[in-house]
Amino acid sequence: MEVVWSEESLRNYYRTIDYLILEWDVSIAIQFDKNLIDLVERVRTFEEICPKSKLLQYHKCPIDKNNSLIYKIINNTLFIVTIIDNRSNHSY
Repeated sequence: MEVVWSEESLRNYYRTIDYLILEWDVSIAIQFDKNLIDLVERVRTFEEICPKSKLLQYHKCPIDKNNSLIYKIINNTLFIVTIIDNRSNHSY
């Protein structure tokens, strides 16, 4: 299955990595990255592994307690829509 990242998802990914490095530690950023990669691989294998989000065409998966991955699958392509902060006010 092909994986396609939106511009917003890449922007949020880099923003999260930068924040973790600056405010916490490089090891925390590395763990976040590993969790995200592992999650994407699980979704590629089991498309419906995560529940539907509030917006029904998307799925929402926790990466860790503070962040979630929003995705949708169309024609055997996994579209990474965004990465959200679970503490934020969002529509997902």
